[in-house]
Amino acid sequence: MYCTYMLTIASLKMFLRNRQALFFSLFMPLMILLIFGSIDFDKPNQVHLGLVTHHPSLATSVFLERIRKVEALGIEEGTYEAEMAELHRGKRTAVLDVPDDLITIGGSGTPKQLTVHVNASRPMDSQIAMAILQQVADRASLLAANAPPLFTLQREEDQARKSRYIDFLLPGVIAMSIMQMSVFSVAFVFARYREQGILKRLLATPMRPQQFVTANIITRLFMSVIQASIFVIAGIVIFHVHVAGAFWLLAVCVVLGALMFLGLGFTISGLAKTIETVPVLANILVFPMLFIGNVFFSAAGMPAWLRAIASYLPLTYLANALRGVMTDGAGLGDIKWELVGMLFWSVVLIALATVTFRFQDKEGA
Repeated sequence: MYCTYMLTIASLKMFLRNRQALFFSLFMPLMILLIFGSIDFDKPNQVHLGLVTHHPSLATSVFLERIRKVEALGIEEGTYEAEMAELHRGKRTAVLDVPDDLITIGGSGTPKQLTVHVNASRPMDSQIAMAILQQVADRASLLAANAPPLFTLQREEDQARKSRYIDFLLPGVIAMSIMQMSVFSVAFVFARYREQGILKRLLATPMRPQQFVTANIITRLFMSVIQASIFVIAGIVIFHVHVAGAFWLLAVCVVLGALMFLGLGFTISGLAKTIETVPVLANILVFPMLFIGNVFFSAAGMPAWLRAIASYLPLTYLANALRGVMTDGAGLGDIKWELVGMLFWSVVLIALATVTFRFQDKEGA
């Protein structure tokens, strides 16, 4: 027990002195959090409207002012030729050329048809632009005809949880950082130790091999908790993230997720014959999970077949569990299937690590 304790302290010191490991496991994910968190993904996209005016009458000016007050429209005014050129370059969603007098042009009850030139390559934005302009035109027509409104809308606010992109991102970045530290630090370190013969020489000491492995596992589990704590504190202080669930349950998810990916790291270390093959094997397994593992973006927009695959990935279980606790305030029973999934992967990956991991190359056995 004392030997394992001393080995753990030594392993922790070696990890903290490894600047490369600290950069990829802590500082790089923290930079990703700061960069993505600073981008205002929650702000709705504006529809870029090119507005062409000449010498508008009083009634037409009222119509134009209503258009300019629509927050969803990003309006640029210019000549017809200039705005159409911008439309063809893809810089405008739609272009509207407003005649001087909207009332007299229609004539004897016939409504004037204003042509809206839309960008055919952006159909969704074009539909939004047409809907907004049609709504403004309908209101202007009612006012011009002095028609009383049939009904009015009354706003009533109800309290609801404010969902922001940073609330989705933070648990995903924590899951990603735990995976990177558990996989890459273990795989690189033990592959290098074996290639340099360090693990082989350890077998000649009174220390038992499992004590050395246990010390490294404890070190990385401890660092995973510290790592997650730093990210949570950064999210609270910098982005005012509210952690809705219990911190003890969050720690359980972190430890179980780290244990799961440590199994993957030891498996890669056992399969890699040289240290040069470690990044190849690691990236083949880790890189796809970063994009379909519910880290940066929700898997809801993926095709059904890809979403089905993504739902069973180890990173997806960890990210969903962390997000459930932090964002939704989930309890132990609410994330039971995520915990079961992580426990299943932990057993599978640790079993693979037991089979593949070795302290020395077979040639030197």
